[in-house]
Amino acid sequence: MPFMTANSFVGLGIEGTRGTASSNVKFVPVTGPQITPQQKWLRDDAFRSSPVDNYGEILGVRHDEYDFKGYVFADTFGVLAKGALGYEAISGSGTYTHTFGLYNSPANASQPPSISIQDFDGSQTFQLLAGQVGDLNVKFTAEGALEYDSKLMANPFTKIANPTTSFSTEVFIPAWDLTMTIGGTSTAVTAEGEINIKRNTAPIFTAQGVNSPYRLFAGPANVSGKFTFVLEASDPILYNGSSNGYGLTAGTQAVVLTFTDPASTHTVKFQMSSVQFEMPKRTRGKAYVEVETEFQAVANTTDAISGAGAGYSPIQIVTTNSVSAVY
Repeated sequence: MPFMTANSFVGLGIEGTRGTASSNVKFVPVTGPQITPQQKWLRDDAFRSSPVDNYGEILGVRHDEYDFKGYVFADTFGVLAKGALGYEAISGSGTYTHTFGLYNSPANASQPPSISIQDFDGSQTFQLLAGQVGDLNVKFTAEGALEYDSKLMANPFTKIANPTTSFSTEVFIPAWDLTMTIGGTSTAVTAEGEINIKRNTAPIFTAQGVNSPYRLFAGPANVSGKFTFVLEASDPILYNGSSNGYGLTAGTQAVVLTFTDPASTHTVKFQMSSVQFEMPKRTRGKAYVEVETEFQAVANTTDAISGAGAGYSPIQIVTTNSVSAVY
């Protein structure tokens, strides 16, 4: 009997101890989950007086990669925000505010916490431990949902007993419910965009008697992306004849995007207090003119959080929801 893809589910949980299964797994609605073992084989190609180049293979090192997509839910997106940036502060009551910032601790190599992954494929649950976020990309178009895709690197999977799932009643956020400011000025002409958080995570292997990674190591955070705007002659931000010669205001600007679930009023906010717009261009592929621009989020002290070690950060993510404890 074949197994049904629709029966799949995924659980994600921040690990208290790296490589030890999380006791705080959140079941997250996802699409397209995929485990990809990255197994290296060592080939014996030593000459043996025959015209062949493979006399056998033995196991080399291995780590696994986990890719998935999903809609942004205000109550579960925090697992990935914390996994990508590293630090979380919580405040409030009834409706709680979770602030995620870049963890800056030289004594701990400024490493974000690891994530346990539980993936049920309709037949069997596979668990991947010590998962480290490599990429977290948030995308939206006004006509669709606020979405993300993510890649994690983890230790080789093992099979576990199928857990009992529990999903919240939260609904995902429609992208049209966006409040966006650029340089402190509200804009209503944003058609679509994406924010890409990259940690350049890579496995470190050592000769320690096992072929799994010594550590999955996250590199410095890089935040970039792009936006598409409807061109308006009266718009004070875009193509307004400013001094940089390309129409966008010279120098960096603060960009804040706040997405709201209209049902619960829960929110997900992306704050980038120093953004450099790059490569703007007008496009005429539709009946109306649009402006497409790439951007780089520049490290700044405003987005850094003192509890996270201060310093500099290119972004801060804030969610409001009914989750009363840290992830």
